[in-house]
Amino acid sequence: MNNREIFLKDPSDHKLVNEGVANVNDDRSTQAMEVLRYELETFVCDGQYEKGIEQILEAYLNNINEAQQPGVWISGFYGSGKSHLVKMLRALWIDDTFKDGASARGITTLSQNIKDLFKELSSQAKRHGGLHSASGTLGAGASGSVRLALLRIIFKSAGLPEHYHVARFIMWLKAEGIYDTVKQHVEDKGADWDEELDNFHVAEELYDALCSVKPKVFSSSMTASEILTQLYPNKEDVTNDEMIKAIKQALTKEGKFPLTLVVFDEVQQYIGEDSDRSMVVQEAVEACCKNIGGKLVFIATGQTAVTGTANLKRLEGRFTIRVELSDTDVDAVIRKVILGKKPDAIKTIDQIMNDNIGEISRHLAGTDLGHYQDDTKHFASDYPILPVRRRFWEHTLRILDQTGTDSQLRNQLSMIHKVIRTNLDKPLGNVVPADYLYFDSADKLLQSRILPRKIHEKTMSWLEGTEDENLTARACGLVFLINKLGGSNKELGIKANIDTIADLMVDDITHGSSALRNRLPAIMNNCDLLMRIGDEYRIQTEESSAWNDEFLSQKHQLANEAHRIETEREDRIRKMFHGKVKKVSLTQGNSKVNREFYPVFNSQLPGDSIDKIYIWVRNGWSINENTVLADARQAGTQSPTIFTYIPKRAADDLRHNLIAYKAANGTLEKRGVPKTPEGIEAKAAMETTKQTSDGKINELLNDLFAGSRVFQGGGKEISGNNLQEMIVEAAQNSLQRLYPQFSIADHTGWGKVYANSKKGAPDALKAVGDKGEPSKNQVCKQILAFIAGGKKGLEIRTHFETSHYGWSGDAVDGGLQVLLIAGLIRIDKINDSSKNLPGPTELERKLIGKTIFKVESATVTTAQRIQVRKLLQKLDCKAKQGEEIVIIPTFLSKLKGLADEAGGDAPMPETPDLSVLTDITHATGNDQILAIYNNRNELSQFIKEWKDISIRIEKRFPLWLDLTNLLNHAKGLKDAEIYKKQAESITNQRHLLSDPDPITPLISNVTQILRDSLNDMDVLYVKKHEEGMDRLRNDSNWAQLEPEQKNNLLEKKQLTLLFKLQINVQTTTDIIKTLTRMSLTMMKDRIEALSGRFDQVLQAAAEEMEPEVQFVQISRPTLKTEAEIEEWITIIGKKLKEALVNGPVMMK
Repeated sequence: MNNREIFLKDPSDHKLVNEGVANVNDDRSTQAMEVLRYELETFVCDGQYEKGIEQILEAYLNNINEAQQPGVWISGFYGSGKSHLVKMLRALWIDDTFKDGASARGITTLSQNIKDLFKELSSQAKRHGGLHSASGTLGAGASGSVRLALLRIIFKSAGLPEHYHVARFIMWLKAEGIYDTVKQHVEDKGADWDEELDNFHVAEELYDALCSVKPKVFSSSMTASEILTQLYPNKEDVTNDEMIKAIKQALTKEGKFPLTLVVFDEVQQYIGEDSDRSMVVQEAVEACCKNIGGKLVFIATGQTAVTGTANLKRLEGRFTIRVELSDTDVDAVIRKVILGKKPDAIKTIDQIMNDNIGEISRHLAGTDLGHYQDDTKHFASDYPILPVRRRFWEHTLRILDQTGTDSQLRNQLSMIHKVIRTNLDKPLGNVVPADYLYFDSADKLLQSRILPRKIHEKTMSWLEGTEDENLTARACGLVFLINKLGGSNKELGIKANIDTIADLMVDDITHGSSALRNRLPAIMNNCDLLMRIGDEYRIQTEESSAWNDEFLSQKHQLANEAHRIETEREDRIRKMFHGKVKKVSLTQGNSKVNREFYPVFNSQLPGDSIDKIYIWVRNGWSINENTVLADARQAGTQSPTIFTYIPKRAADDLRHNLIAYKAANGTLEKRGVPKTPEGIEAKAAMETTKQTSDGKINELLNDLFAGSRVFQGGGKEISGNNLQEMIVEAAQNSLQRLYPQFSIADHTGWGKVYANSKKGAPDALKAVGDKGEPSKNQVCKQILAFIAGGKKGLEIRTHFETSHYGWSGDAVDGGLQVLLIAGLIRIDKINDSSKNLPGPTELERKLIGKTIFKVESATVTTAQRIQVRKLLQKLDCKAKQGEEIVIIPTFLSKLKGLADEAGGDAPMPETPDLSVLTDITHATGNDQILAIYNNRNELSQFIKEWKDISIRIEKRFPLWLDLTNLLNHAKGLKDAEIYKKQAESITNQRHLLSDPDPITPLISNVTQILRDSLNDMDVLYVKKHEEGMDRLRNDSNWAQLEPEQKNNLLEKKQLTLLFKLQINVQTTTDIIKTLTRMSLTMMKDRIEALSGRFDQVLQAAAEEMEPEVQFVQISRPTLKTEAEIEEWITIIGKKLKEALVNGPVMMK
């Protein structure tokens, strides 16, 4: 299978009608309507697009009868689809109708909730003045006046001239009822009506027409000119009152103002930094809303939130409905509009991608652009573009186009539309290489001076050269892009090394990138456009050569100054050591006294070394390991000093990188700030050298520290995974030597443990960093063991606060309180009385010493019961403490019901496996509670997944029913069998819930072929009916009948307008209703029967006018010769003459 065969629409034939750009205006031309239809059919009403429309419609419907509507602000980065969204909303608002009868809402894929909201909007419109919409940009004309710009948008939407004075004049003509007469008079004179309006104040033919139609008002052309100039002057601005009056006059019909949507696109761009404009926009919109009321809503768009800039904040109070678009909405549009796949191809694509997941997941590993776990679910929908490369392109495009004019959605739609055409004839498994972006953008980058001419010329020339030259050009292009991206966004972690270039360049993932990795080094190392720094490549320019010469000079000088390198090394060792141990904190005494340790790097210990914990650090450049060990042994086992030795390793490598680091740093200081693009690139390369050397130094030092040895006083070596771990352990040992009384309960959080557990918190041990069960906590465990058969609180405190333990009072009391809440111990007596004992949270701290505690034998802890109750609540099963077992049967029943809703017969997913519930169902009592507790995570995940699946089935399955219904009606039509096979593929693979939605495109396609067939039927019926009526009109008997007789005869044969085919094709629903009433076959039969029915009407008409007429049945044989014709005429003539004797004759 080739790539071409997987797409719903062949990319080589499929045109991006609007080039990814939505023009928000009220253009109704044929071309504009074709574009609008395309945009509606491909509109992805999902994610923030769906939520935004829902939010807007709900707010509007809730405020129709209020004093005013809240404004709507739609924000999102350039090209996120703001203009597209408002254009679609405008068309759906008034439900635009197209030539073939299709309606905007009928051809757009909308959720049921959105459909219901639009239905309610239309219902409200019937009670008011209908529906109206207007859209445009405030910056289009109007001499800078916001009010006039608003009126231009309103006038154009109402079919009026856009200029204020001319529109008012036209509205006067219509109010006087003379518009058509005046216009006809002008055109009869040979003048163009629109040109006369454009030249309003010098329109001679217009003036003559007014004099002719209204002679009492306009006595002469000069008078007309004076009156119109006086009444309708050309204004630079209008007042709020004049604006509101004009809006009402333009839109009000039969005394009712319609439900009106007004869209201002790119308002933020119009306002810019002009604070006056933001104030005038706010005032104009405010005036309209207050004076016109809840029937008018304004929608504005901008790149940032309405609170994003100081100027926009002025609009905050008016535009209170906020809709924000994001990257995910862009992805959804691209996947549906450009990358839509046939349902039966998705499984094959997924198989190929998953078979090569090892190769794919390796791409850009270790960077923020590398493979994500979620990428797998987008493999099929993004193919032939890998998600890793999509991310690479998105980030690179942002860097290359800082102005934002090459927006993401527009640029990506256009680029991806082009790029997928490049490998249509290659087998599946061939993906688009990332270097496509470079060659697609190279000319533009050259024009904008981002790409040097030398690099452009050579790469474009090599691209058409030999195989090696082609590979060199592609590698250079990727190095250029990666340098730009990595230099501007270092956090991504991407570097232009061999692995990265190969990852982005490989196109056949089934063969992998190993061959490229082997081939690229020789090609790239010999390329005069590239220079290698470590394992990275940079674009080589004249400026970069000068920087490199300075760098080499600095290196040579440093090689002869050993003391500078030694000082740098020692400083770095000390700095790294401090960095590794700075987070170590030692505390003692009621867990509140901080203890310090002191790193020293001198050749001798301080005199107070027996009173403090010193970490004596020495390295292999100044001393050997045996000497350090001998010093540790000599100190003795009571010494708190920690002896640390850092070995000497890779000394030459460390020296080389220290020289490189300091040389790069010196070069950057000496060369200063460059002023040319090439200099900026060279500086970035030197910064990379500095960072690379710095990273290598740290890597080598970390290797040294990984080999460090730590000795306790007395010579015992401390082992561990790293230096910090060893220091911590040694320090803890030293603390025991200095302060031997503290151990298990050494934590500052025990006071919080007591306070939280006193409130009943089951997870109070989190305050000491323990998220486990209380019975496993060392403090609680020791207290529990000591209580045994029963102990008084005073005994417990005495035991753990003195002697071997030395715990704080908070630790002992907190441990007791935690055990009470967990149900592991109980209160037996207080003051030797067992009456009126308090609950676990009611025991006062002052009574703990007088309380006798005993160990409880309960098997289900409070924490476990809480977790079980939380799970039950997920299915609205509420239980009180101790009542869980009563509610569990209801919970299990609901869970089984939920599973049934999450699957079923194909194309739905299979019903989930319920084997996990078997053990739970069979268990009883506390065993059942524990069974639910032990499986709580899995059950919680099931609930979440099954709810999600059932909701998606509920939304998607009605679409499937519509599709099957449509396919049944479309049997025998052209292309219907193709769509039927695609539907069968959805059934066989249970792809009801696949994303992107595979059903809606099929519904649209089948709807259209049925719409075409129904329209054909309608036209054919009208034609055949009119032919029959012509026969009647030409019949002498019919002409003599009374109208009532004629109507009776037509009605009897079902030929009146009442029996005309009832065909409605606006929406899919309308088409289904039409075909449910009468199938295409029945319609065809009705049409074929028309001729015979009109024959019967003619016969009946003859019978009405000539009751004595006799009908003679004549034969209608097939005649092949003239002789047969003559013979037939003779026979018929004889038969008719014989009948004529008995009266008038009519043949039948």
